[in-house]
Amino acid sequence: MKFLRKFIIGVFGISFAMNASADLPPYVTIPPSVNGQANPSYGGTGCPAGTARAAVSPDLGSFTMIFDEYVVEALGSNSTSRKNCQILVNFDFPQGWSYSLVRLDYRGFYSLSAGATAKQQSLYYFQGSLQQGRLFTMFTGPAQGDYTISDTLGINDLVWSPCGEKRALNINSSLLAQVSSNNPSGFAQLTTDSIDGTVKTTYALKWKKCEQ
Repeated sequence: MKFLRKFIIGVFGISFAMNASADLPPYVTIPPSVNGQANPSYGGTGCPAGTARAAVSPDLGSFTMIFDEYVVEALGSNSTSRKNCQILVNFDFPQGWSYSLVRLDYRGFYSLSAGATAKQQSLYYFQGSLQQGRLFTMFTGPAQGDYTISDTLGINDLVWSPCGEKRALNINSSLLAQVSSNNPSGFAQLTTDSIDGTVKTTYALKWKKCEQ
């Protein structure tokens, strides 16, 4: 069974943007390196070394990462394909502020036979903290087409950076494609690619002042 769309190169873009609000710190930057290490850094089956690159905005207030091999495809009964990319980013901002991820906007393409499913998920947490936030979307076959999705965390599900400390933000992004049993001709594909290659996944940030 051939997929309805064949990707030679999958492109997955991630960009950060400040949440539209009057209550923002006077500056936020993303230093190009921290303790001699590149910032942001990345690693995982969806982004092996050399297959991702970061473009930081001139004001260092946002960045976009492009991944060349971030596509999952499953074929036949009981087949599963999963890839992930662990991203670590350090922000520099004034003391007395805390931030959280509140929204994930992304677009892409899926192609699923009957009995097939796919999932896109992002887990985020702060360095040294056990609390996690999660954003995810499920797809169920039979279905195929382009998608545009905005996932927003509820106010009670937000995970905030600790006040008085600048902890690195970790994001574990993953794609999963699965085909059920007794489905030898089943298939599943999920990607964040697009025909024009201009799709970006945006993580929106929310800021708040720490209590004195």
